[in-house]
This record gives sequence, structure tokens and C-alpha cells, in this order.
Amino acid sequence: MSSRPNGDQSNDADELLSVLRVGLTDILENLVQCQGFTKYMTMYTAVYNFCTALRSSVAGNGYYTAADTTSSVHGVVYGRRLYTFLNEFIVQFMEQIAERSADFTGDGLLAFYNSEWVKFGDSTRCIHHIFDYLNRHWIQREQEEGNNVSDVSTLMFHLWRDNFFMQIRNTLLESVFNLMTRVRDGQVVDLGMVKSVAESFVSLGGDEVGSSSKKMDVYNDYFLKPFIKATVQYYSVESECLLNDGTIIDYIVRVSERFKEEDERAELYLHESSLPEFKQALTNTLIGKQKESLRAEFKPMLEVHEKDNLRRLYLLLRRLDDKDGLEPLRAVFSEHVKQAGLKAVEQLSVTPEEIAFPTPNLARLFVAALLDVHGTFTKMLHESFLDDPGFSKALDHACSDFVNFNAICPPNENKASLLLATYCDLLLKKGSAAARKAGAEGASEDDNLEEQLTQAICIFRYLKGTDVFQKFYSKGLARRLVYEQSVSTHGEETMISKLKEVSGVEFITRLARMFNDMIVSKDMSDEFKSKSGVYGEVPFDFDMKVLNLVSWPYSPPDVKLEVPPVLSNVCEQYKRYLDDKHPGRKLSWLWNIARAEIKLFLPNATGPAAKNGYIFQLTTYQLVILLLFSAESGPGTGYGTPAGPTLTYAQLLAATGLGEDIVLGELEIFCKARVLNSSMGLGSDAVSTSATYSLNVDFKSKHLRVNLANMKKSEQKREIKDTMRAVDEDRMFTIQAAIVRIMKSRKQLSHRQLIEETINQIKPFQAQVSNIKKTIDQLIDKEYLERDANSRDLYNYLA
Repeated sequence: MSSRPNGDQSNDADELLSVLRVGLTDILENLVQCQGFTKYMTMYTAVYNFCTALRSSVAGNGYYTAADTTSSVHGVVYGRRLYTFLNEFIVQFMEQIAERSADFTGDGLLAFYNSEWVKFGDSTRCIHHIFDYLNRHWIQREQEEGNNVSDVSTLMFHLWRDNFFMQIRNTLLESVFNLMTRVRDGQVVDLGMVKSVAESFVSLGGDEVGSSSKKMDVYNDYFLKPFIKATVQYYSVESECLLNDGTIIDYIVRVSERFKEEDERAELYLHESSLPEFKQALTNTLIGKQKESLRAEFKPMLEVHEKDNLRRLYLLLRRLDDKDGLEPLRAVFSEHVKQAGLKAVEQLSVTPEEIAFPTPNLARLFVAALLDVHGTFTKMLHESFLDDPGFSKALDHACSDFVNFNAICPPNENKASLLLATYCDLLLKKGSAAARKAGAEGASEDDNLEEQLTQAICIFRYLKGTDVFQKFYSKGLARRLVYEQSVSTHGEETMISKLKEVSGVEFITRLARMFNDMIVSKDMSDEFKSKSGVYGEVPFDFDMKVLNLVSWPYSPPDVKLEVPPVLSNVCEQYKRYLDDKHPGRKLSWLWNIARAEIKLFLPNATGPAAKNGYIFQLTTYQLVILLLFSAESGPGTGYGTPAGPTLTYAQLLAATGLGEDIVLGELEIFCKARVLNSSMGLGSDAVSTSATYSLNVDFKSKHLRVNLANMKKSEQKREIKDTMRAVDEDRMFTIQAAIVRIMKSRKQLSHRQLIEETINQIKPFQAQVSNIKKTIDQLIDKEYLERDANSRDLYNYLA
């Protein structure tokens, strides 16, 4: 292989560098005109030839050839020379740009910088590819050996930074800040220049162009920090002026607009990694320093329901830490809602008697007041607080307080549960159309009913005594099912489904069984009627409902009713049918809840129905008493006369087998309705144990049907008392079961721990500490627990 003198090689190197010098100048000054393939390949070949085709002398006058490209000497000499050449050439070019930039200021400087930056970036990418051979061989070897050598593109950006950017950065940033001031003052400017400048700061900090892990030192130190400082200065002055010249409301409105503007602009020209820091600085300036004044304005806004300003204030204070921003507002909101609820209940027009023994009317007014307050603040939660979870929790806490404890519901009485159960009974019972308000136009009755049931469930969620609600609701459901008073089956099923969603399957198990019993009863009643020839003829319409005693809130009466033969014969027939169908089952007759209809023809009766007879709707007890006055014979006197028989109180008592209170109560109803006459006078006041009673043959009524079976007020009061007593008993059993479960698992617990775990485990109601202590003593007496011999504060479980 031929060789050339070393001097000739130097001449070749100079020629190649000359070619590169001309090409680099063209690329940096006018890249568009230098993008032809021929020019690109000429420069790429020059770099390749410089690195590979030249020979270098080594010690001992030896030579290596072009094929000897792995020689470290060759790589060091010519690689470093080419790298140094490029470095010096770019430095000279940067000095020329810096010199030209001195002719520009303000927006002109920004425009010049951005223009040169874009051209330089494009040129850098082109030059990086032209020097690709140098990148892949000499530069890579140097980096592997730990030498501080960058690839070509990184080198060029570092040279831009060190020889141009660092000299004009202060003037450049001043131009940026002046432009931003004009923007904030309302002038229209090109924000793209700020974006381009910021992006250049990011690129100048990277170790490698296009790298996903860019170093942000240049951007953070030379752009972000000065930018934030200038922003804080600007808004500190504006904030002070706004507070001096206007109200706090004006400040809230203006600052809300400012945040919206700054957030939009920041997204445009700031790097995403710096957005939190910038927004935090802005927040501290405009909100943090004024947080006390802003929070003080919250309550007045609540009182007048300024939903738009409340939303603005919420959005502003949400930018602060929760402790300094929204948490104090949530406490104020919760207390405000609570007081609004208490006031709404207090303003209800109710009598002391209604409060002592709640009526359906009170239940309707009470629930309507609760729903109105809840609806108002739920709407505010959505519109002003954007359904914030913290405010939602504050609303729930406030509602729980005023729903359970208010002017109508004293502590520990669970009256809210009773009132809500009564309200649900109103919605679901026939004849209560006034309680079911009209819904949206075009909506069906079922849809309107479902909407109101949903509202009732909304209140149910806040009850502290759901077991009380369950007791009273089950009683109302039982009456509606037994007396067929449900407004719709769909409504009943919807309510059960909603209760299941809120409280689980266990809560509605008994209620669901009641529905099943009604279905089975109907099938059995139809089958009995179809077999009338087998068990005997039934002389009247007869509808029997067989109830599973475990599932229903009923128990057999403790009286031995003397059932009239016409009724007892049919009851005996049904009993034979049931014995054949289900042998061994015990049948108990619930005379206290049975109902009857009887048509009565009175000789001298007047009114629309006098000729066809009046239909009386009666309880079984009333039926038994009234039949005594239409019998052909009996214990009384005057049988066969036009006026009918006359009976004394003692005769009625003996003939019916009922207790004194029951007979007096039913006689009071008959006399008040003028169905019976008393020897002591007219009306219910004439009822006496010493009076005699006869049928009022001159009875008169405007109605064909006369309902005497409605529950008396005294019975309603007694039912409320009995139900609450049953609830208290059930609660004591629940507490006992919870304590036994806990102690069986833990074996030994302190007094405090046992009480805490018992309270936490019981969900349907809030167990009182006094009741837990009483139950612990009972379990000790029953030898389920014992006090520890060494510590009276410890309890041991006895297996």
C-alpha cells in the first residue's frame, strides 16, 4: 500500500476543514438553501474522510493506513482536532449573533432571540447528523473513558448558552417581564414569544437534545425564579390597591378573574413541571395574605345564598392547604345548616299535644321542613361547592344533628324515626292523596310516588334510631297489607328495595316475609272458597289472611271473645281446611285486627241510604256488640219491638267476653256516631257503666258507608308507648348479644375497651353507656362474665 508524506496529510486536513467551514457557515446562516442532498453528502463525506482517510505518524517513523481505523493515536489526533475546530467555529458564530443582538431591545429583542433560536435549533439538528461519524466513534470513545465530551448537538447548545444566552439573559428577561406586564394590564401582545423563550431555557439545560430527562437548572434558575418574583411583585401591588379601593366581594371577583387568566397563560408558556410552584406563589400572594378577610366573608354570603360568590370564594380558598383554606369554611357551613334546620322545625305550627303524640299531619310538616332545608343546601353544595367531599360530609353531619335533635325531637326519644315512618305510611296508604304532592309535568303517579320515597330515604340515612323506624314502619306496612290499603304494590316494593340498598338485606327480611305471607294467604283463601261444598256453605263474603306470627308485629289478644254463631261456624270451616292442608299448625285468631262490613236496615232511618240500608265498617269487637242489638233473642229486654232490644253495660260485658276498657271504648264510638242511644243522654259523654243502650232507629247519615273502625286516639297513644317499650327491650337484647360476642372473642377486656367496642359494633342505634353498664351487670349475674380478681376494671369471659 502506498503512503504519503506527513506534510501532504496536513494539507489534506486543511482542505477538508475549509470545505466544512464553508458548509457550516451556509447552514447556520441560511439553512433552507443548504438542505440539498449533494451539499449534505459533501459535508458528511468530508467528516468521514477527515476521521478515516488521513494517516498519522507514530513513534519510530512508522505509519498506519486508512484500514487501521482502530488506532487510538489516530482517533485522538484527528477526532480531537475536528471537535476543536467545530467548537471554535461555533464560538465565533455566537459572538457574531451576540454582537447583532445589541441593536435590539424589548419586543424587538424577543423577536430576534426567538428567530435566531429557531434557526440555530434547526441548524444544530442538521450539523449533528453531518458529524454523525464523529459522534459514533471518537466522541463515544471519549465518553466511555470518562472524558468530559458532549455529542455535537449538546455541544452546540452549550456554546449558545455560554457565549450568547448568558450575556443577554438579563436584558432578555427584562423584555419578557415588560411584555407580561402589558398583558396583565389588558394589552394584546404575542405570548408565543414568551413561550419560545421559556422553551429555549428548558433546552439549554439538557444533557442531550430530545432526552426525556432534561435538567431544569437553567430554566429554574434563570427563568422561573425571576419570573415568579416579578409576578409576585406585580400582584402584591394590585392586591393592595384592590383592597383599598373596593370591598372584599370586589376583591374576590377580580382575583377569581386573575387566577383564570394566569392559569390559562401559565399552561401556554410555562413548563409543566413548574406550574405547581408558580400557582403556589400566586396563591400565597393573592389569597394566603388575605385568607382571614376572605373567610370572614363566608358566613354573610351563606346567609343570603350568594351562590356565584360562594363558588368563587370556594375556588379561591381551595388553592390553599385544606387546614388554612376550606376546613374552617366547612365548619361554618355545617353549623349554618344545622341552625337553619333547627329554625325550620321550630317554626312549624304544631300543638304541644301533637309533639307529645305525633300525628300524621305533624309527620307531613316535619318531613317537608327537613327536605326543604336539605334540598336548599344540597343544591348549594352542587352549585357553589362543586360537590366537594368535605362539604358533603359537613352537610351530612349537620343534617344528622338537626334531624334527630330539635324542638320536636328531644334527645334519646327517637321521635324523628317515628315521624318518618308515619310520613312513609301516609305516602303509601290509600286516602292520603294530600300527602302525595304533584311531580313534574307529564310524570306518572308511580314516578311521583317514587320521587317522594327517594326523598324519605334521604332523611332515613340521617336517623340515629333506624330500629325505631323499622318497628313503626313494619306496623304501618302490616296495616296496609292486612286492610288492603296500599296505594300501589309498585310503591311498596320500591320502598322495600330502597331500604335494602341503604340498610342491607337483614333490615328488610321481616318486611319481605310479610309480602310473601300475603301472596300465600290469597292463594289459600281462593282455594278455600273453591271448596265451599267440602267444608260447608259460607253465608257471606269471607277473606282470610294467614300470617306467620314471627314476621308480623301482631300477637293474639288476651281476651276470650264470644264469637257469634254466624261467624264462628265459618271460622271452624276454615280451621278444618287448614288442618287438612297443613296438619299440626296452630291457628290463633287475631280478633283485635279483624274488620267487617255489615248492612243495617233501621226502621226510621233517614238520609240517602235509608231505604237500601247503611253499610257499617266495623272492628270485630264492634261487630260482636252491634249484632247483639239485631238478634231475635238474648240477655236484654224488648226483643221483637220496633225499637229493638235494650241491654245494660253488664249484659254487654258478659255477652261479648271483652274487657271493660274495650267495651266502654266501643260504646263511646257507637254513641258518638249516634248508632246507639244511651239512657244517660246523647253523645260519647253519655257512656256509663250504669246506663242502658239501644239501637238508634232514627239514625241518619249523609254517607252510604259509615266507618267506625278507625283507630282511636287512645289506641294510637298506647300503640306508640308499647312499640317504644318493645324497642327498648330489643335494644337491651342487642347490647347483650354484642357484649357476649366481643367477650367470647377477646376473653378479657377492660371496662373502657368493652364499652367502646360495644358502641362501635352496634349500628341500628346509638347504645347509651348507662344501658351498656346495666347489661354488663346483668351478664355478670347470669354468669356470662366475671370481674377479674386482681383488677375490678377487667372483665373475664366465662365459657
